[in-house]
Amino acid sequence: MNFKDPPLKTNETGKERSVGFEFEFTGVEMQDAANMLKNLYGGTIHQKSGYEYEVSDCEFGDFSLELDASLFLNKKYEKVLKSVGLDVDKLKNKEKLEDTLRGMASTVVPFEIITPPIPLSKLWSLNKLVDKLREWKAKGTGSSFFYAFGLHLNPEVPELSAESLTRHLKAYVMLDAWIRKDADIDISRKLTPYINEYEMDYIRYILRDDYQPDLETLIRDYFKFENSRNRPLDMLPIFKFMNEELTTKLLEEELTSARPTFHYRLPNCSIEKENWSLAEEWNRWVLVEELANDEKSLDQYARAFLNMDDKSVFGMKKKWIKLMERWVQDVR
Repeated sequence: MNFKDPPLKTNETGKERSVGFEFEFTGVEMQDAANMLKNLYGGTIHQKSGYEYEVSDCEFGDFSLELDASLFLNKKYEKVLKSVGLDVDKLKNKEKLEDTLRGMASTVVPFEIITPPIPLSKLWSLNKLVDKLREWKAKGTGSSFFYAFGLHLNPEVPELSAESLTRHLKAYVMLDAWIRKDADIDISRKLTPYINEYEMDYIRYILRDDYQPDLETLIRDYFKFENSRNRPLDMLPIFKFMNEELTTKLLEEELTSARPTFHYRLPNCSIEKENWSLAEEWNRWVLVEELANDEKSLDQYARAFLNMDDKSVFGMKKKWIKLMERWVQDVR
C-alpha cells in the first residue's frame, strides 16, 4: 500500500513537511534493535543507560530507543528504593539490578523506537524497519491481551495558526468513531486510558459555527474541558510549541515536549501481523487532513453532527459512523 499525500505537502515556509513515528513493541532486545537501525539507516550507536539507546547521524537524523516507562527513564525507582533504606548508588551490582528491573518491566511495558522527522516523500523507507522487526518476531498490540501498544504519528503541522489547528481538531473529532471501527482498535487499548475519546460536551462545543478561537482561547478551552495528553489526537505538544508559557502553566504533568506537530496516538502497533501496514495507518490520518482542508464539507458535517437528536450516545455514534463512511467513500 502506498503512502498517500496530504492536501498540504509543505509547511508555511514552503519546505516539505515531515512525520515522526513512535513504534511500541517488545520481543526484540534494545541492543539488537539499535543494530537493526544502524544496518538499515547508518549512524552510530550510543548507549545512554540501561533503558536508553540512540542511533545518531542516520540517513534521516537521530533515532531513539527506550523502555517506555518514566519510572525507568527518569530513574524514579531509585527514590522508591531509597525510601525503604536501599541506596542504589552504593550497590556493587547496580547494573544487575537494572537488568532485572528491565527484564521484569519488558513483559508488560513496551520498548519504543522514536524516529527522526521523515520527509513525506520518504515515508516508504520505514517499511524496511517494519519488515525487519517482523522478521525478528517483534511482538505488537495483538500478541497479548496485556499489550496495549500503540503507534504514534507526529505529522508536522502545515500551518502555525489557531485557525488551522481548530479545523484539524474539528475534523478529527468527527472522524474518530469511524477510524476506531475501520482500524479495529484493540480491546487492550480501549480499556486503558491512553486513547480516551473526547467528551461529547467538548465535541459539541468546538463544532459550533461560531467557534473560531484565537490561540489562547483554543488552549484554555482544551484544558477547561479536562482534556489531557491521553486523547487519540493529543494537542498538547503543538500548544506548548506555540504558547509554551500558557501551556506549561496549565499542565499538571511533565511528559509533554514542545514540537510543531500533531500527536496522533490512536493506531495499534500490530507489527506482528503480516497484513498490518504502516501506510494504512498513515492514510487514515490523511483523511483527517482532507476533511480539515475541505471547508464546505467540514461545515456541512459539523452542522449534521450537532443536529443529530438520537437520545443515546451509542445510537448517535452508529448513525454518525455510517454518515462518515459515505464521506470517506467519496474522497477515496
